[in-house]
This record gives sequence, C-alpha cells and structure tokens, in this order.
Amino acid sequence: MSDLGPRRPSVAPVAVVVALLGAAIVAGGSTTPTARADDPLAPIITSVIAYRSNSGCPKLNYDTSLEAAAQKYARSEVRSDGIPRDYAGQTAAFLGSGDPQDVAILSAYARGARAMVNDCTETDFGVGFIRHEDRSVDVVTMLFGSPANETPGPPVPTPAPTPSPTPAPAPPKVAPTDAVRVSFDKGLQWTVNVTSTADIAGTCTYAATNPVLPGTNRTFAIQPRGSASFTVLAPPPFSTYHVVVACRGTFDGRSVEFGHVEQDVSS
Repeated sequence: MSDLGPRRPSVAPVAVVVALLGAAIVAGGSTTPTARADDPLAPIITSVIAYRSNSGCPKLNYDTSLEAAAQKYARSEVRSDGIPRDYAGQTAAFLGSGDPQDVAILSAYARGARAMVNDCTETDFGVGFIRHEDRSVDVVTMLFGSPANETPGPPVPTPAPTPSPTPAPAPPKVAPTDAVRVSFDKGLQWTVNVTSTADIAGTCTYAATNPVLPGTNRTFAIQPRGSASFTVLAPPPFSTYHVVVACRGTFDGRSVEFGHVEQDVSS
C-alpha cells in the first residue's frame, strides 16, 4: 500500500460520530456499535466508515467477533491474538501506535489497513484500542474480514431412469385358411353361394369343368366375413361337374389364399 504521507483523517465531533455509526449495516453477527462520548472506539470506527464511503465499495458491517479479536490484539500486541476463533472467513489484522489516538489510527492505515478499507471484497470489520499511560502511547487495531464462500458440493447425480420392461414379442400373425364355403340352390338355373369367415377381403374364382361338356368360369369379389352369390346354367341331366372355388387376399402385406374348395356336383 502506498504511504499516506503526512495526511491525517480528521476526528469528527461526537454528533457526527453518532450519525455515521447509526448508519452502519447490521447483518448476521454484525452490529452497529453504540457511540458514546467516552467511547475510545468511536473515532476509529468513524474513520473507517468515512474512508470506506469514498472507496466506491459497499458499506462495511461492524462485526462483534472481529472487535473481540481486535481488542485482544491491542492489549497483547501479539499478532496471533488478532485471529478471531469464531469468524467463518478470511481476516486481516493491523496494529498502529502513537500519541495521540489520531497518530495511532494513521499508523494502522500506513501498515496496510487503508488498502483493506478500499478492498471491495472485504465486508466486515472490527476495531480495538488501549491506552498505555505508563508509556504515553495509544494502540489501535483494525480487523477486516470476508466470509468464506461456500464451496458447492458435487452435483447430485440424476438417477438413471428405470428401464421399462421389455414387452413380450407379439405372437406371429397367422393367415386365415379354409375360410370359404360353397353351396348351390338348384333349379332351372343354379345359384352358387360363397361365404367367407376370413377377416380380409379378397378375389375369388369359380371354375366348373366336365371332361365332355362346356365348363363355366366366374371371377368375383368377396368382403371380410362376407358372402357372394351368382347364377350359372344348370348342368345337363345325368352330368357331373368338378367345381373349384379359390379365394385370395392380402394379409400382413402378402398375398395369401384364404379359401380353396373342390367338389363334384351332379344334376
């Protein structure tokens, strides 16, 4: 820190001390010290607040745990006594001495306290004082602190999703077979009746053949679980025809024969 030179902060009157200290921030273990005309800490606190207000940093909180360590440090002048045991954070302690108190305050600033006042990372402070009449000297101590940043723990792992049970494979689809029936209504003309129990539509062929006589052929459509009828010439007396009805349709993307009927029909 640069030497402050001969400049000395002015010690404000008691009324100003009261006003400044009344504006101190109260946070957590921090408190606003009560200003009294006979309080030797008041000029030190006022000086820190005044310098801080010109630094562009947020106001410092007055912390009683830092004050306790500062008072112990002032009495013993042992640096280790300036380390507070109950402050969760980093601290820095500075001691100045001289006569009168103004000189001791300047001494503390010259030994590094002024740089801490202007350090915006510092958030808390406390001060100490003792007068040694036997040596005609005042001892001023200043402690500054910044709370420890909580180190974030490792991120909580995202639980692995519960695997869905593997569905059982669907049974293979079975194409309909033997799903067609054929019957005849006999008369001067015969009516051919075809019924299907298959769940698919299809196209059917009808073929009636005789080794000697002319045959008959038809092609017709049939709906799922539907029926179809058509007429044909009755066979000549005492003749026999071999009748074949075959139906095909699309099942699961492929062409299948879902009905095949063969029978001999006589007049």
